[in-house]
Amino acid sequence: MFKLGKATRRAVLGVVTAAVASATFAPAAISGALEEIKERGTIRVGVLGGEPPWGFTNAKGEPVGVDIDVAELLAADLGVKPEYERVIVTSRIPTLMTNKVDLLIASMGMFPDRAKVVQFTRPYVANVNLVVAGKDKNISDYADLAGMRVAVNRGNVIDIAVTENAPSDTTVLRFDDDASAVQAVLSGQADAVGLAIFPLKMLDQSNPGHNLEKKIVVNNQWTGIATRKGDKEFNEYLNDFLNRIEESGQLNEISQRWLGTDHPEFPTSLPEIPFTTEQ
Repeated sequence: MFKLGKATRRAVLGVVTAAVASATFAPAAISGALEEIKERGTIRVGVLGGEPPWGFTNAKGEPVGVDIDVAELLAADLGVKPEYERVIVTSRIPTLMTNKVDLLIASMGMFPDRAKVVQFTRPYVANVNLVVAGKDKNISDYADLAGMRVAVNRGNVIDIAVTENAPSDTTVLRFDDDASAVQAVLSGQADAVGLAIFPLKMLDQSNPGHNLEKKIVVNNQWTGIATRKGDKEFNEYLNDFLNRIEESGQLNEISQRWLGTDHPEFPTSLPEIPFTTEQ
């Protein structure tokens, strides 16, 4: 597990700080979300639009993926219709904090810095973040990236880890989604790419001729639903909902459908990341 430097965290979360300041002008949006959603008849969900298998668009132009399946179950449980707001990695928290969505089901990795800004639920899925490269590349540690070009999804944890740990002569090429970063390495524009393990498995299916393999394990990433802080009722409902779809087997069906594996045993706590709100 890597540790993020303070300077790097400040740079990545700078936009979040501004969003929090903006959100303070809308206190009514921070409490009573359940009542508001039911009265409206819709739940506004921030989802990734180009990140298989979490959230992406199928051939019909419909949102699909792990997060969309969870969102569909949530909307049905509430008796409302889902409305999807497509976000990219760097726009997720600002979109939530400026009240454009009710919550994020958008592959939100659970980290202490983020937990200071948003309220996480318990985890509902896990991912493993990697640096991936061709089999001919001799890479086993960040030091081996010296002189190389590494494609990453702009602002995600792999971007942060490579920026923090790779040698100074490593060139980090930043893209707005995984698909563009993968294309960069497949086309020879990059020597390596930051990618989660499940998109790598999906690449095995969509492009079986590729020679990419995992080189560096960046970290294990637990993912939760994110909401604005301070709404205890909403947080309790969401945790109960996740518990129920795990117990019913629906969460495991989603994992099998998109990830090809059973979901892991979820932690009951994570350091510095509360799953519940006391307010």
